[in-house]
Amino acid sequence: MRQKKYILKQIAIICTAAFLFTGCGKADKSYDKGMEYIESEDYGKALKCFEEAISENADKAEYYIGAGMAYNYLGRYDEAVEKFSHAFQESENTISNTNNKQLYYGDAISKYGLAKYDEAIEDCKKALNIKQVDSLDEKINLLLAASYQAVDNYTEAQKIYDSIIKSDKKNTKAYIARASLFVEVKDYESAAKDYTKAMDTDEECDDAYFGLYNVYNLQKDEESAKSILNKLIDMDSDDKKHDIASGKAYYYLGEYDNALAAFKKAVKNGEQDALYFEGMTYVAKSEYNSAKKLFKEYISKEDLTKNIDAYVQISNCLIEVEDYEQALTYVQKGLDLGETSVQKSLLKNNVIIYEKMGLYKKAYSVAGKYVKLYPDDKKMKRELTFIRTRI
Repeated sequence: MRQKKYILKQIAIICTAAFLFTGCGKADKSYDKGMEYIESEDYGKALKCFEEAISENADKAEYYIGAGMAYNYLGRYDEAVEKFSHAFQESENTISNTNNKQLYYGDAISKYGLAKYDEAIEDCKKALNIKQVDSLDEKINLLLAASYQAVDNYTEAQKIYDSIIKSDKKNTKAYIARASLFVEVKDYESAAKDYTKAMDTDEECDDAYFGLYNVYNLQKDEESAKSILNKLIDMDSDDKKHDIASGKAYYYLGEYDNALAAFKKAVKNGEQDALYFEGMTYVAKSEYNSAKKLFKEYISKEDLTKNIDAYVQISNCLIEVEDYEQALTYVQKGLDLGETSVQKSLLKNNVIIYEKMGLYKKAYSVAGKYVKLYPDDKKMKRELTFIRTRI
């Protein structure tokens, strides 16, 4: 899950490098304004500008590319796929090829976000077959490798990571991605080396610090794990996002008051992502009413690329405070997003909520669906048997 979030964050950041500012005219001005909002990470406003451009001129592929990528930034991958589908061109010329390459790449990001990894692989291959905009090839290859990794094709994934690193010994993203692969295959020594190389190439890369922390934890090396977190906290950084990294480090150290102080500072400085982590810290302190308010505020942010786990967390909090109707609402909202990474947890909460409400027939129906999807979950099978006795 951590690898998926990292990949989506990195590919979203770099994809705008291929976008070109256009010219004059109302539609072009809306598009250019949208690109300015993308640069300032105000994705909701960017999307509105791209949609305005499309409404003025529905024949320009660049506008659909911009709108699709804005949807990707916001984690609204189904809508991104729909937007990209309007702009593919059959003609073979420089402009069409340039647009199609970006469209395949954008669609691959969407498919990766939707856990449709085989389709993401095909999109990446189609994009790489187009020779224009070769500046994107490294990023597309990074996504291709991550998609292979997601379907457990570690051999192909590592070949691509190795190739990227061979051509660019200072590619921080590739070191981190390859390190995550080594973690999955339990080659912790190689993973630690790659995370260390990533830190050497970018000493402020908090993903590398947390990756190395995870490796030390897996190796039961508590002293080294604490040391790397303290090193991150002590880092002298001007990056406004560093408060979030510091807060997460304090959280992992169990220093929740320090974590809250860091996250509150980050929110005050405009880093709305910190709301999620602030909520998680209150969960760790068993202060569920405070946590649910933060998750609710976080989910309500339209211009934010959200961690979908917030739907699981807010439903957990609402179950704890016995607000089952609201919990059910957020479970359904989370399920409606179609993200497979949280489906299991949300369905499990769905069963719990119906049981708490005394709605055993509904609980039995959802539990039956759960068992079909996750037949190895023996605990839920026992729960299904129990629920049957209550109907």
